[in-house]
Amino acid sequence: MERADQEKDAQLDDDIRLVGRLVGDVIREQAGDEVYEVVEKVRRLAVDARRSATHDPELVKVLDALDVQTALHVVRAFSLFTLLANVAEDVHSNRRRRFHRDAGSPPQVGSLAASLDHLVAAGVDAAQLEAVLGRLRVSPVLTAHPTEVRRKTILDTQRVIADLLARSGHRDEEVVQELRLSVLMLWQTAILRLSRLRVRDEINEALGYYELSLFRAIGGLQDGAHSEISDRWPELGGHVIPPVIRMGSWIGGDRDGNPFVTADVVRYALDRQTSVALSHHLNALGRLAIELSMSSRLVTPTAALDALAEASGDDSPFRADEPYRRALRGMQGRLAGSCRSSIGVVPVAILEVEREPYLSPEELIGDLDIVIESLATHGAASVADALVRPVRRDVAVFGFHLCGLDLRQNAA
Repeated sequence: MERADQEKDAQLDDDIRLVGRLVGDVIREQAGDEVYEVVEKVRRLAVDARRSATHDPELVKVLDALDVQTALHVVRAFSLFTLLANVAEDVHSNRRRRFHRDAGSPPQVGSLAASLDHLVAAGVDAAQLEAVLGRLRVSPVLTAHPTEVRRKTILDTQRVIADLLARSGHRDEEVVQELRLSVLMLWQTAILRLSRLRVRDEINEALGYYELSLFRAIGGLQDGAHSEISDRWPELGGHVIPPVIRMGSWIGGDRDGNPFVTADVVRYALDRQTSVALSHHLNALGRLAIELSMSSRLVTPTAALDALAEASGDDSPFRADEPYRRALRGMQGRLAGSCRSSIGVVPVAILEVEREPYLSPEELIGDLDIVIESLATHGAASVADALVRPVRRDVAVFGFHLCGLDLRQNAA
């Protein structure tokens, strides 16, 4: 295992050397050989000073002698390299985590698995754990910070680079060329904005992270919790584990010292959060309506599923023998009605049928349970587990509101 860890660490060294070489290539191409040589000299002197832990007067002398334009190139070069090295380290952390998980290594201290092992060792039984899970509330709260001025364009390019570095055999010329283009785009893109974000911009900026990563990450944590708990307490395996994480946000609700957080801004924050949650669920139902193509000529759904299909309002002759698709179109129509009643619009384009709105997430969860139970009756429980349960999980975790909005009011 130690040797394998060393090999993984060597991959990180290779990644950092690769991005460093690409940064150097771009600097030479865009700013010229002279600037490249200055950057390389500063790098070598800085590395030597770091290794010897001494003050290097030559490094100070070189930096003091730079003209403004060259100094800007040097600053941007090291900023870009540091950014890319951080991306490489993030990719490496994920790589090591996957490796140790696949190798069956002992759970990392502080992880959910290690915590559950501690409970098992302490003699906590299933009933005790279930009672605690019903009360457990973990709520990470997103907040806007005035120093967070990095642009979405930069974040998107970072994600592309991370995906490229994560590929096995990333030294293939095609992948290296894609990395080179991304580095070039970063070099020619201003990393910082010219002006500070407004509160509404901060709201939208933060909400963008849900589709970017939070829906997937939090859903994965919830599934991981269910799997880890079921492994240790098999009697809870058939139970639905309550949502472990409920997201929160300060953005648009923190009025303490911010005169721009008005009643209209609070309403905007709530509407946008609702829109993001409902858009996510609408799109998920739309995907299910495409994927669950089972024909009633080949399978026999439950009476409850047939009733959902009949009530859907979907009378297309092309779906006459596809009860799951009809049922899900009707569910999508009801959720669209929920959108209109809560935020006044349907935030995504759908093939809609007019239906009465869902009054709560629990009503939608009830219909999803009908779909899950029906699939199981004709040998498609694995389909339900893979496709429908993740949608049910997200509705349970995020509801129709996405996250709580923390309000903080100046005491004056």
